[in-house]
Amino acid sequence: MGTSSRRMDIFNLLQKNKAVEVSELARLFNVSTMTIRRDLEMLEKQGLVTKNYGGAQLNQGAAIEPSFTLKQKTQMNCKSAIAKEAARFVQDGDSILIDCGTTTLQLCRFIQDKRITVITNSWPAISYLQANPKIKLILAPGIYSSTSNGVISAMTIDFFHQFQADKVFVGSQGFDLNEGATVPDMEDCQVKRALIKSGRKKLLMIDHEKFNTHYLCRHAAAGEFDVIITDNQLDAALRAEAEALKLPLILAKD
Repeated sequence: MGTSSRRMDIFNLLQKNKAVEVSELARLFNVSTMTIRRDLEMLEKQGLVTKNYGGAQLNQGAAIEPSFTLKQKTQMNCKSAIAKEAARFVQDGDSILIDCGTTTLQLCRFIQDKRITVITNSWPAISYLQANPKIKLILAPGIYSSTSNGVISAMTIDFFHQFQADKVFVGSQGFDLNEGATVPDMEDCQVKRALIKSGRKKLLMIDHEKFNTHYLCRHAAAGEFDVIITDNQLDAALRAEAEALKLPLILAKD
């Protein structure tokens, strides 16, 4: 297991148990206690945990989120499968909006052969697509956020309000079939709302681990999306619930 995946797993354990012990984590992940202490130091620097003698406890509240770097290397197979499925909805001549996020970023891998216009506030998406002569890139202005690795501010929201693109691809930190899509940060929430309003066809890209998780700010109800794309590891009970609610859920193949 890589460092980023282990740290994300530790964060997930903290969300579940609220506190962890260094010795128990070292045993669970088969690494040294020194390695675990470094992991906890990194999580503390992000404001996610508070270390104590022998372990750490979760900083309580719904307004906490791991950094982009930490999230980027987790659930990569799932994110890739979701992005490949999402790319099927992109046609030559489309104008598309791409949200900040590690799952939406993977979409860039699968639209390289399309002659399209891409509007985004994601710096990694711009870096990934900038050398492609088929793709016209429009970069949103705003204040840089290291958590999202893109721009998020009032000017970003105003910018997106100018557009009515063919499709918008959005990610989310949390998702509930009844309560909708949520994120920890209020400004990020408002930017996502602006993105969603600026696209005619609205597609949510979200891996199975985000289901039944809740954060401070709701940026969309589940029924606002025309398509909800997740991976095939989603629990069967949640699949049945989505079907009962008549939500447009698609399971991406490996």
